[in-house]
Amino acid sequence: MEKYNTNYDVEDDVLYIQNAEKEVDESVEFSKDIILDLDKKGNVIGVEIFYASEFLGLFNKDIDKKFLQNLNDGYIEYKDFRNIWFIVLVLESKDKKISQALPPLQKSEYISPLLAFT
Repeated sequence: MEKYNTNYDVEDDVLYIQNAEKEVDESVEFSKDIILDLDKKGNVIGVEIFYASEFLGLFNKDIDKKFLQNLNDGYIEYKDFRNIWFIVLVLESKDKKISQALPPLQKSEYISPLLAFT
């Protein structure tokens, strides 16, 4: 299994999971709460979630600030199907392992203005 860096900022309630073995080529903001990091091939290699306990808690009441503070590990599983990303966050603390699907995210042809002229 690939190595991932997992970080939770309790003060700002931000969760970040990124594949430590891959280099981020582009970051895509899907909403004010979710940013995906992509490699050169367009594969999802990182996820940043703002208001993480609140957002993920909508789907699973076991994901709260206390659980996120005690994360030991996390990684991303994803599938790309018909221009939609299906992403599952696998979060592990000392006592629990939770697999939580994010809502499906429609891929776009968006190109960052900073990258458009390079």
